[in-house]
Amino acid sequence: MSISVVDKFLNRYSREYDYYSKLAFLCAQKCESLLEENGIRAIVTSRAKRPDRLREKLEKRDQERPYTRVEAVYDDIVDLAGVRIAIYFPKDREEIDKIINNTFYVHKKKVFPGSTVSTYEKRFSGYWAYHYRISLKENSTEAFTRYDDGIIEIQVASVLMHAWAEVEHDLVYKPLSGILSDEEYKILDELNGLVLTGEIALERLQDAAKKRVAEKGRPFNSHFELASFLYEAMKNDEKKGKQDPILGNTELLYSFLEKVSLNEPTKLEVYVQRLDPDTEKRNIVDQIIDYIITGNEEGYTIFNETKREYNKKSQSHILREDSQSLNRNSAFGHFMSTWVALEYLISEIAKEKGLNASLPVYNSNTLREMNIMSKKTLYELDSLKRLRNEVVHGIKVPEEEALLSAATYIENLIRQMRDELDERYKNLVDYVVEKFNLNIEL
Repeated sequence: MSISVVDKFLNRYSREYDYYSKLAFLCAQKCESLLEENGIRAIVTSRAKRPDRLREKLEKRDQERPYTRVEAVYDDIVDLAGVRIAIYFPKDREEIDKIINNTFYVHKKKVFPGSTVSTYEKRFSGYWAYHYRISLKENSTEAFTRYDDGIIEIQVASVLMHAWAEVEHDLVYKPLSGILSDEEYKILDELNGLVLTGEIALERLQDAAKKRVAEKGRPFNSHFELASFLYEAMKNDEKKGKQDPILGNTELLYSFLEKVSLNEPTKLEVYVQRLDPDTEKRNIVDQIIDYIITGNEEGYTIFNETKREYNKKSQSHILREDSQSLNRNSAFGHFMSTWVALEYLISEIAKEKGLNASLPVYNSNTLREMNIMSKKTLYELDSLKRLRNEVVHGIKVPEEEALLSAATYIENLIRQMRDELDERYKNLVDYVVEKFNLNIEL
């Protein structure tokens, strides 16, 4: 007797079950980390479909439309690896949608409510959720590259909706004693109405919390409150185009703001007003941190300490080897000293010229308008900015040779600026060299 396609699939899938479990776990871990960083409250779980529970479903489908090969089963069952994101506040669905699209390869998105299998005409709209069929983007860790092509289903709905959907799914699609009666459908419909009412109440609660967080002179109590404030400030600013902003790591920012005594709405407003609306290029957190630390050596030091503490708390491997050596005598310290000096010098020259001194070193138009560097130097400065961003906002410290080479280049650049700038700026260059203890002969 030949083995059926379903049996062949189940035999193969049983051997691959651990792979799908790990695949779902990696995706859930990534989602949980991103939601936490962006200040979104949610419960994230993962699972791989159990082989014993798949048999009944597959045999039923095989009767309706027979499988001719094992690969056809894999094409049909797209949620072998699954992640569920149960959000506290329904409005967060849209922000999560942006995070998922920016983080994973999204092959397909399905929006519910959808069609129903019952003959009962519902009064309420049913299941509200977003489902995504995704795969992980190429992983930098060699040990995990085998998971890059795996397909995962991510379900995003409110905690209340997930609970109702579980009950409805088990009763309607897995009935223990026949098809449900109209009375049972009515009860499920009634419960759905209560859930939808609960979601409306949660949205109102979220809006009330946002108003409370924005009160003047009141510090943020958590990075969730900070994230709420930043999201609303950007979304409601007409100059920002009312687009959905990308926040970045608000948990890290919250810790940093506490250390520099800027942890309240009133004190952050000056930075929020300067934000570039193109948050895909540089997210909100990175922009605010840059505004605070640019040209401020102490700010860089405090931020670096905050980042090390954050990585240690989150048990991250980021900077695991380098964090012990990041001090004034290291290549890191040498590069950052020269870079901060350059930031400070360019900002002061911008002020002298009556130009916009807000992060001029990051604004190519302002740098060109200042007319203090050649086109070739401006191009090379872009490479230095990328190196600086990798150091400050990235996940690793560049190689020592690259840092030392960049520091030497910056010292030579400052020396060249002193020789070529107008006489009135030479004293400013001398002051910067002395202030930052640069290795430059005057």
